[in-house]
Amino acid sequence: MAQYEGVTVAVAVQKGLTALGLEESEATITIRRKEAKGFLGFGRKSALVEVEISAETVARRQAAQKKIEKEMRQNIRTDAQNDPQRQQKVVNAPTSGAATATATRPVKPRAAAAPKAAVIEQTPAAHPTSREAEDRNDEQAVKELALYLTDLTKRLGAPSLVRIDRQGDERQIIFHLDTAKEGLLIGKHGRSINSLQYISQTFFNHRGRTHQAIVLNVGDYRERRERVLASVAKRTARNVIADHQAVYLDPMPSFERKQIHTLLADSPYVETYSEGVDPERYVVVVPRKTVKLP
Repeated sequence: MAQYEGVTVAVAVQKGLTALGLEESEATITIRRKEAKGFLGFGRKSALVEVEISAETVARRQAAQKKIEKEMRQNIRTDAQNDPQRQQKVVNAPTSGAATATATRPVKPRAAAAPKAAVIEQTPAAHPTSREAEDRNDEQAVKELALYLTDLTKRLGAPSLVRIDRQGDERQIIFHLDTAKEGLLIGKHGRSINSLQYISQTFFNHRGRTHQAIVLNVGDYRERRERVLASVAKRTARNVIADHQAVYLDPMPSFERKQIHTLLADSPYVETYSEGVDPERYVVVVPRKTVKLP
């Protein structure tokens, strides 16, 4: 829990949500003091609110992570069996989750079942106390995550050298995993690397002080993925225009969804929005309501 000030309650709340990387529906907000205009400039007070992650969000994220971990164990083993270069089996592989490939679909993805609260062993507390939040440190969290990924990839049978790259973006940290087993870490349709990234983001969120976007890259996978997404966005827009129907894309990480939104933002014929809950959140491309499609 942390307190945030603003000229109005709305501004203070937004500051808190931004700092914690939360949507308003994911937070518990307590108004400690409303703004006061005062008289002739005297007695003016800013608003003060407390913002923390809600218990329901904690339970949902824990349940989602547990499901992802179970699925990734199965996916890693399947990919490893199909990897002719691998010389040994994956033993006691830690769990993670699966993310599907990006592809247009004529039908809406099946809604995920409501997750149940679950306690995940060997993971950081998802609901830290105020003192724990104060003790968080971004640089230490980055170092711990690098060590975690080094150990994790080793146990997955794809030992990696972890390099950290900020590229001048204070809100994004890229972890490059240099390994001889790139295919194993990327997985079919990128499901393994996206699962590892989801776990890494959760890891950092629990230990870091500020909201940072964690990106994992193996070789030039993310660069190739950007080109694929650009092609998917163009093809999807054409299909929407031709069929006059919405198209639902497969679930993808938030930064990939952002790329789709950005690529189609200036289209005069289609618009986009996201639905679902991470890590099953996906992009929907629909005809723009304000224009008549050709």
